[in-house]
Amino acid sequence: MIYLHVTVQVHRGKMNEWTRIFREHLLPAMEKHGQRLVAAWKTSVGLYDEVTDLYAFEDFTEFQKIREKLFNEPEVQKWLPIIYEITGKEESKILTPLGYGEMTKE
Repeated sequence: MIYLHVTVQVHRGKMNEWTRIFREHLLPAMEKHGQRLVAAWKTSVGLYDEVTDLYAFEDFTEFQKIREKLFNEPEVQKWLPIIYEITGKEESKILTPLGYGEMTKE
C-alpha cells in the first residue's frame, strides 16, 4: 500500500466553494476511477485555508493508471480552470509505509 498526500492552499473566502466542488464533482470522479480518499482535513491553526487529503493505492502502478484516467475524465477537465482560480500552491507526495503505526502495520 502507498499513500498520496496532497496539500492545497485555498484562497481566502473560497473554502466553501472548494468543498462544494470537491464533494459534488471531484470526489465522484475519483470514486468512479477507483481513487480512494482515506481522509481530508483543513487547517485550524497555522497556515489557514490549507486542505490536506490522503489517498490510498495498492501500488505505484495502480496510482499511475487511476491518475491518468482521472485527469482525462471530462468532469475533472471541466472543473480544473475553476479550481485553479480558487487555489494556490499545491504539493503532492507519495508516502510508503515503514511498517509500524496504526495505518501502516503489515
